[in-house]
Amino acid sequence: MIKFFRSLPFLLCSFQLSAATLDVEIQGISEGGVLHLAIYSSKEVFESDRGDKPGSQAGIEAGVVEKIGKGTYKGSFEIPPGIYAIGVYVDENENEKLDTNFLGIPKEQFGFSNNAKALGIPKFEAASFVVDTYTKVQIGL
Repeated sequence: MIKFFRSLPFLLCSFQLSAATLDVEIQGISEGGVLHLAIYSSKEVFESDRGDKPGSQAGIEAGVVEKIGKGTYKGSFEIPPGIYAIGVYVDENENEKLDTNFLGIPKEQFGFSNNAKALGIPKFEAASFVVDTYTKVQIGL
């Protein structure tokens, strides 16, 4: 039992060493509202998310839902090293979904990591990036 308690600080430190820091900066926020930001670890979840299921779910490593104003948002996340993609939108009318017109084109600001563009949601590969010890991602809306 004493050996366990002696090794406890080492075990706790080893968990800390496996985390990486991801700094995210969202630029060009023209209207305030509720920021929905998700850091995806799953290709399938990223490519199927339509911004209509806020909150945590399998395939999303981290994220934030936070009231913001115009300008720039900066956030920092501790996540395991790996390959990720980010999707973000500003819910201007605070109805907990990304509003679209009759053609499915978003009426609220949105963006993806690597500033990936597509008709609809880009492929995971186009928006993905590697996080090792420290990574900074900037997304323009």
